[in-house]
Amino acid sequence: MHVLQNVFQQFCSSTALPHQCARYIELLNNCRKRLATVFNAKPEEFVFLANATDAFSRVTLGIDWREGDEVVAPENDYPGVLRPLLDLRRRGVKLVLVPARDDAVFAEQLLAACTPRTRLIAASHVNFRTGFCLDVSTLCAGAKKKGVLTAIDFVQSAGCLQLDFGALGADFGTFAARKWFCALDTLGIFYVREESLNKLTPHTLGLFSVAEPHNFDALDQPLAPGARRFMLGAPPYIQIAAFDAALELYQRVGAAEVEAAGRALGRTIREGAKTGCLGESWPAGAQAPIVCLRREGKLADESLGPRLLQRGIVASVRKGIIRVSPHWFNAESDVDRLFDALAAFEPRK
Repeated sequence: MHVLQNVFQQFCSSTALPHQCARYIELLNNCRKRLATVFNAKPEEFVFLANATDAFSRVTLGIDWREGDEVVAPENDYPGVLRPLLDLRRRGVKLVLVPARDDAVFAEQLLAACTPRTRLIAASHVNFRTGFCLDVSTLCAGAKKKGVLTAIDFVQSAGCLQLDFGALGADFGTFAARKWFCALDTLGIFYVREESLNKLTPHTLGLFSVAEPHNFDALDQPLAPGARRFMLGAPPYIQIAAFDAALELYQRVGAAEVEAAGRALGRTIREGAKTGCLGESWPAGAQAPIVCLRREGKLADESLGPRLLQRGIVASVRKGIIRVSPHWFNAESDVDRLFDALAAFEPRK
């Protein structure tokens, strides 16, 4: 919070707009450098947009689609991934949805669904419903052999799992600052692998899409180097300041420590669910800290979510599931409180 207060004070106290712009651009560049360090990538491979879906749409809008092209995706993926793909029907593109097997869609299934007309495979690294963790490196390596692009949504894994974008091999990646990094909402991060940059065309241009955005006398300019060409107007600097602070904290705690803590608590929750007969989490390949418990019996009651929140327990209560996301700052006592609340829960008459 003190970071945001400082940003607000700087913004309100400065009357020299050019000076203020220079300060914010420095903030943006420093945050991109920090991102590059965290994800083993290059600063110019990142750009800040409004949200993860906005970032993902840069892929669907940027490929030079031809009628009859195909896109492959898991049938049970997040709507923010599937809807932009579904919208490609108006361009004559066919969306091939791969059915889940034991509540999961595996890399091998996605690759097997490809045909000579397939241009893109899109999928979430960690499924939002089940916590299933897709083998992204196998998927991307196989897609590359087929000449197929890959777009991976890292919303449910960035900030809780150690991610090496260089090694994973995805052409494009997206995630949101507000999820595991616990930063502010309305900030999406778009990753464009350097060698894949020219496989996308910006769907439109704005002030910051060109090489020299503040050279107002040169209207017709080359595109900006790197992923910045997909940025239109001024980015949300306050959100970026908060995200930069969140990244700094993540680095201080340590990526390995964050992942280990989340996984350990995830295992504790899974074991507790089995012992308490609450319905096993699924599927077997769910390796992320996210744990999804089946809502059965009394836990199917619609009042469960608000009543958990009243007890200070934040969980995503959706149709058929309770999604719990333990993080590095949680303790086993928090898990105990969760199971105590679930055991004591009685539907309101």
